[in-house]
Amino acid sequence: MKNTFLSAGLFLTFLLFFGCNSSQSISSTPEDSALIPGELSAQNILYNGKEREYLVYVPASYNENTDYPVLLNFHGFGGNAKDYINYESDFRDVAEQEGVILVYPQGSLLSGFSHWNAAPMAEDNKSNTDDIGFIELLIRNLQQDLSVDPNRTYAAGFSNGGMFSYALACFTEGLIAGVAAVSGLQLNLEDCAPSHPISVLIAHSTTDDVIPYAGSSDVASVDETVSFWRTANQTSSEAKESRHNLGDETVWIYTYSGGTNSSEVLHYKVENGMHMWFDHIIEEQSFVSLMWDFLSPQTLGGRED
Repeated sequence: MKNTFLSAGLFLTFLLFFGCNSSQSISSTPEDSALIPGELSAQNILYNGKEREYLVYVPASYNENTDYPVLLNFHGFGGNAKDYINYESDFRDVAEQEGVILVYPQGSLLSGFSHWNAAPMAEDNKSNTDDIGFIELLIRNLQQDLSVDPNRTYAAGFSNGGMFSYALACFTEGLIAGVAAVSGLQLNLEDCAPSHPISVLIAHSTTDDVIPYAGSSDVASVDETVSFWRTANQTSSEAKESRHNLGDETVWIYTYSGGTNSSEVLHYKVENGMHMWFDHIIEEQSFVSLMWDFLSPQTLGGRED
């Protein structure tokens, strides 16, 4: 299968949907560069001769004698890391309550729009950006510069960022302990070769009009993706399920457990939803909190409760 980013048709859909938000720069100022606990700071790293940007949030309670989990969170196509954390996927309350280091990398430009190359480098890629290598270097640097738990690095993302989170699970070795993809499907399903069992949360709307629930010629369907990770992790084939009626939307939560090293697959299925980062409150728990509850017990060696 070609290591494509998006077909021409789906790529055009992304341009139309995200065209109003194509800024790449994080717009940092010199004083932003210092890592100050309790504040969001802009950082950069040189990779393949290019300066790559990312935001870091270290909890106010940061103690260099404690090993902290790291949550990498990737914006969607055409997105901006600062807007993403401020208006869509804000985990800062979780970071403070649970002790988590947050990292929001900035995608590079593709045809004028920020993006993530959700596949290994190949001649037939639509993008020649080695984002996987960039994130591998970024993780190594975080492990050198901060007190982090190398067994608890997680990848989450929205839309194209969700696609890239899958790529990190598939094509890196011994780095990612868990994945959460929101409104983003998986490229290169047959090429995916995770180095260890990886618990995966797959959140998608059945009526997503940008990335269809049923998939396309470029991306696997949600059902195919769930099936792949169930098989890869050797979880049970029967799910524990719950239904939640939330106004016009209905949320189904399917949990497949009992996998190798206690790995799991959780499918968060939204009926009548949109292409968006979800903000539901279910039984007084936010979607962000639910996601962290799923990811936080996962380690490279398996789930630890």
